[in-house]
Amino acid sequence: MSNNTATMQESFPMTGGDGSYSYANNSYFQRQCANASKSMIEEAIAEKLDVQALSTKTFCLADLGCSVGPNTFVAMQHIVGAVERRYLALGLKSHITEFQVFFNDHAANDFNTLFASLPTERRYFACGVPGSFHGRLFPESSIHFMYSSNALHWLSRMPDEILDKNSPLHGTREGFTILVPHMK
Repeated sequence: MSNNTATMQESFPMTGGDGSYSYANNSYFQRQCANASKSMIEEAIAEKLDVQALSTKTFCLADLGCSVGPNTFVAMQHIVGAVERRYLALGLKSHITEFQVFFNDHAANDFNTLFASLPTERRYFACGVPGSFHGRLFPESSIHFMYSSNALHWLSRMPDEILDKNSPLHGTREGFTILVPHMK
């Protein structure tokens, strides 16, 4: 983590709750982005995820900048479904893993509303991870898939680790190729 990271941790949370001005009721565009990314996620998981190389019984995924509302649940269900389909495509139905989803946003995020609105029929365990994703949030090699939609544009600069071609962000980790977008 660079010295500049500490200066980027200012929080601008979305309006919580479920009122008429809340993010949950005013995030149609963000929902469209999550739906548009579904086929790209499905394709990447189908082509790149080597479930046979996973050394854990729990598949962990994180939504960085989850905010509040149903959009985060839609995105996480897309990913869980794609991973399950990958197992099935390889004839590994009896080996389908359990899923742990880490919902991350700034500490000022309305996690109470987020967790009160969790789908009752979800196929994953859920927990909240408050804090800025500009810094380290998780133990090394603990997350198999990270998702962020409509949050990265809040960055004031490109993180040093993404620009460094020798960074652990570039390459393969435990059976999954890490896809790093090209940003300018």
